[in-house]
Amino acid sequence: MKTVRLTLRFDAETIHPMHRFVAESDAFESYRLVHGNFAGENDDNVFIFHVVGDADVYEAALAETDRVDDYELTRTGDRTFTVYVRDLPADVDTRLLEGLTAGSLVVLPPLEYRSDWTVRFSVVGESADLRAALEGMPDGIETAVDRVGEYDGADAAVGALTARQRETLRVARELGYFEVPRAAGVEDVAAELDCAPGTAAEHLRKAEATVIEALEL
Repeated sequence: MKTVRLTLRFDAETIHPMHRFVAESDAFESYRLVHGNFAGENDDNVFIFHVVGDADVYEAALAETDRVDDYELTRTGDRTFTVYVRDLPADVDTRLLEGLTAGSLVVLPPLEYRSDWTVRFSVVGESADLRAALEGMPDGIETAVDRVGEYDGADAAVGALTARQRETLRVARELGYFEVPRAAGVEDVAAELDCAPGTAAEHLRKAEATVIEALEL
């Protein structure tokens, strides 16, 4: 099976209103879809999101949108929460999900919703089905293929990381933090990220724990 890492860029007509709200707000740091059930035409889609940010701000916007049939928000920390959503799909959503789940295709969560109106995720499946999905993208959605390879399960570990955790690991690798012996320390990583050493150390610990948890050892 092949795996493709995609970035989809939505325009003003195709972006979901909650994605647009989070993208244009400074109250959020991470917005990821971690589980989903595509119900099909004429029914709700059911999704679970993990969010880092202001739960009150998010819930106020969620209560006002006409694209959500029902929801339940659960706070898991000072600035972390999960949201169970029954989403009312627009036509573009239905066509997009039908294309990405056709035939042999499987979308690998999490899906990372980003502030530049893009969504990043991986899809696994047979080459012909992957080509058909890319060729059949609805108008208003720009597609970029970031990586193509054979599926080996590695995407589960990478995809479980937040954008900040991936950035921290990338910087640490580039500086030599993981070399033996180490060519750089936490202070060097923090300087490159423009944050406190304690913050860099916390990002590294959480990223390493997330990767280990996602690996099937």
